Amino acid sequence: MLEKFIKFVEDKALGVDSIIITIDRSNGVQEKYAHHFVPDARNNIRSISKVVSCLGVYKAMERRFFDLDSDVMSFFGDIKIRNYGNIAPLSKLKIKHLLNLTMGHETGLMFSKDMKNLPAGTDFIEYILNYDIRHDPGTFFVYNNAATYLLCAIVQRLTGMYFGDWVHGTILRHLGIERPDWEKSNQNICLGASGLYLNNEEMHRIGLLLLRGGNYENTQIVDSDWVNAMHTPQFLTANLAEYAAKQKRCINKMAYGYHLWICGDGSLEYPKTHYFVDGTDGQFLIVSPKQRMVLTILSHQKNMDPFYEILNDYIQ
Repeated sequence: MLEKFIKFVEDKALGVDSIIITIDRSNGVQEKYAHHFVPDARNNIRSISKVVSCLGVYKAMERRFFDLDSDVMSFFGDIKIRNYGNIAPLSKLKIKHLLNLTMGHETGLMFSKDMKNLPAGTDFIEYILNYDIRHDPGTFFVYNNAATYLLCAIVQRLTGMYFGDWVHGTILRHLGIERPDWEKSNQNICLGASGLYLNNEEMHRIGLLLLRGGNYENTQIVDSDWVNAMHTPQFLTANLAEYAAKQKRCINKMAYGYHLWICGDGSLEYPKTHYFVDGTDGQFLIVSPKQRMVLTILSHQKNMDPFYEILNDYIQ
């Protein structure tokens, strides 16, 4: 399972830290393959943080703090909307639109470059809610970090807990993961979409939780219906200009679910074959239900294109 990948990484001098693959065989046998090019230390798993945030948001819904159709603005009554053109679309904004990244912005907000260009002390909630919303929520997809940030802010307001602590108490500690660092804004709100520090072994457990329908070591941590909803297409992206040219590769971003990319056969047809989340500099968490497989990679590799070449040999 690993020999070809190791040679590929070494031949191309890629900055890969580690790869882990687990396969659950139909006879109940679990096969695990791992190779660490460097010691398995905690790193910023970038956008893979999103899937962990999504699990934490579910736990807030499980406790009935809100549901998919709850009005987002009902939690931000203290935020002044100065952009009057946003008032109408914001009145239609639901929790589900934050989870499937269809807030209605045309620009992806809250990426590191975006944040660094904002004035010091910017209130990111005000910034997001006042940035031009040109489409009704649910009708336009743009990949962004802003939606996850709003979800974290909502959970923090309702629970009175830092979102990272909430996720650790409801999810991560049940996976045997000690409290990790998770970056926050100047307003002490967890970034959510990035900034979570895990090693590959810990990140891999998140993938196993998803593969096994929310179950980990015979304990049901997350309801299987929620895991299924996460990797059910909520918005088809295959025909969008940014993703149309990528449909022939295995990591083709056919559709988006709840904080997860869904892949298929290059068309808009269902069923899907696998789902994943990736992060800047070569972080991957891929789940293939068909193969009963989880594959995770941690890297510090700026050019991610080579990964898509080698992953075609692993993912069906």
